[in-house]
Amino acid sequence: MVQIIFLLRFAAGAALGVAGSAYGAVNRPALLAAALGWLAATWAVYLLNGVADVVEDRANGQERPIARGELSRRSASRIVGALSVAALVFAAAVSTTQVLLTAAMLGVGWAYSLGPWPLKANLAGFVASVTALGMLTYLAGWSAAGGGRVTEPVFLFGLMMSLWMGLGGSTKDLADAKGDRLAGRKTLPVLLGEGRARAVMAVAAGSVGGTFTILCAVRGIGILPAAVVVLAGSAALSGTVLTSLSRGARSAQRRPYRVFMVTQYCAHIALFGCLGLTSPL
Repeated sequence: MVQIIFLLRFAAGAALGVAGSAYGAVNRPALLAAALGWLAATWAVYLLNGVADVVEDRANGQERPIARGELSRRSASRIVGALSVAALVFAAAVSTTQVLLTAAMLGVGWAYSLGPWPLKANLAGFVASVTALGMLTYLAGWSAAGGGRVTEPVFLFGLMMSLWMGLGGSTKDLADAKGDRLAGRKTLPVLLGEGRARAVMAVAAGSVGGTFTILCAVRGIGILPAAVVVLAGSAALSGTVLTSLSRGARSAQRRPYRVFMVTQYCAHIALFGCLGLTSPL
């Protein structure tokens, strides 16, 4: 599921790049190579996170293969290295810009999970790194499609959906508080307690959906339907996180996170619909 949404982000950046281009043409082999390289990079980042999160994953009852003991940390680390090399090789076949974006993706992913002071260990680091991973993905898609100037739709959609990742994505911490405390992570539920953390999550999600919609409406940008989807998703997330719908068993505590994920999918589908109906943006 994580790899699919990252590919959708990449595709969205590419589609916005083509829509904003004066020619509307794309080098398909280069775009395919870039997509494969980005898949390898995001796979490496996610697998590296699994290597780093064994303690909290086991405490939280996560089903990831490393935490279950089905994949050793040593084997996973070797796969991470191979995927990282593959990502850079594919990127080098496309452009220097693609190499730089891929290297930045791998670097932020490493800093998030490992590094001297892992960014995942504190709230500011989590939001900043996750938002950066999202924005890099949209820019990689835009660059691979031969995007020239970064247009307003590219920047706004990429930024708002990346902020949705960084802020809305924090809802996964509700179900993971036990393991996060054990690992020394300073997430919202650990810092504020569950009740106040839920309130902050609701406000954060609403601010992204509201800001995105207002900016699209005021600026007259042709991606308003996608923004409205995020606004509706933020309302659903807030309603879920503030009520008994997300309390009790772990599966219930993960409902806000599932709303967050569904909203992402729907927003990207709405964007592709916008691009099919309006050209140029």
